[in-house]
Amino acid sequence: MASDVLERLTPPAWALEWYLPTWLGEAFDLDRGLVGDLVISNVLGLLSVRLEDDIADGDVLAADVALARQLAAVAYAEALVVYRTHLATNLHFWAFVERSMTAWRRERNGPSLSSRGAPIKIAAFACSLLANRPVTWLALDCSLDHLLAAYVRYDQFCDWESDVAAGRWNAFVASVTHDEQLSADPTRTSAAVRAAMLTTSVVVRWFEMIDGSAALALAAAWEDDLAPLRAHLEDWAARTRAQGAEINAHYRRTADLATEIMFGPALRASLLEAPTISTR
Repeated sequence: MASDVLERLTPPAWALEWYLPTWLGEAFDLDRGLVGDLVISNVLGLLSVRLEDDIADGDVLAADVALARQLAAVAYAEALVVYRTHLATNLHFWAFVERSMTAWRRERNGPSLSSRGAPIKIAAFACSLLANRPVTWLALDCSLDHLLAAYVRYDQFCDWESDVAAGRWNAFVASVTHDEQLSADPTRTSAAVRAAMLTTSVVVRWFEMIDGSAALALAAAWEDDLAPLRAHLEDWAARTRAQGAEINAHYRRTADLATEIMFGPALRASLLEAPTISTR
């Protein structure tokens, strides 16, 4: 089961989870062995989080839920080993871990976008503490909040159909349906979202919000040490921006074709027969 989940969690889709400790560790001149342990910790934490998400989303067979919970707990415990070794007595760090995990468990299916990715900030905070870089952490913390908001908005767009089918709250759908999807029939909710995508600029506006969050993340990552993060952000934002434009163009072409098929001949005939309007 763990190997199946890990197969879905490989780079580049999960680049931040895999590479952030390396980017920061190298920038902060941390020991290479320690950086390697931090990367392993991050991946184990990601595995634990994804298993818990799969359980909550009903993607784990009932017969396998107990085993999945056990694997998630073991992965999380192993993820903390490196911190128990190097930050065992740092109460500030452990309070941060508790806040981050509590925020994630409380908001992982809710409207707080940055809280959904809160666990990723644990490794970043640890690197800042281990390198004694409190000022860098302030910039990094702000940048990650905006980046996670961009990530979650993007994921919510990609997952909206499966979320509606499963009755899960979805930020993109909520923006279209004014947060009424949970009380509505899934078929009607899907139809309403598709109609909005065909006839309005909801896709453009959504990807503009993603791009805006990415821009704020870039602006916050002002320190030279955060150059690798900025490079990742710039690349991700450019690819996402292009994808949004392509998706919007697809829906515009589809809408134009549907209009032509359904109304073209009738509309032309109506225009030919329309009475002349005189003005005084």
